[in-house]
Amino acid sequence: MAEPWSGQSLQALPATVLGALGALGSEFLREWEAQDMRVTLFKLLLLWLVLSLLSIQLAWGFYGSTVTGLYHRPGLGGQNGSTPDGSTHFPSW
Repeated sequence: MAEPWSGQSLQALPATVLGALGALGSEFLREWEAQDMRVTLFKLLLLWLVLSLLSIQLAWGFYGSTVTGLYHRPGLGGQNGSTPDGSTHFPSW
């Protein structure tokens, strides 16, 4: 049968977990430094993604109200302002 958890093993658990995470982190850094071309490619792609998202955010800040105005015009005729107010040709049952 398994032994119950003792207070001493519970106190050592955070140190063990942090040690394991530290080992994984150092291994990741060693691999990261060994793969120079992959790192460069990753950094370029990350930079491209950040710049793209930033430019989308800036463009929406400048033109967002114009784009929203194209889709939501005020008026009586539906969402786009072009739906006739009269009845349709389809029967309602």
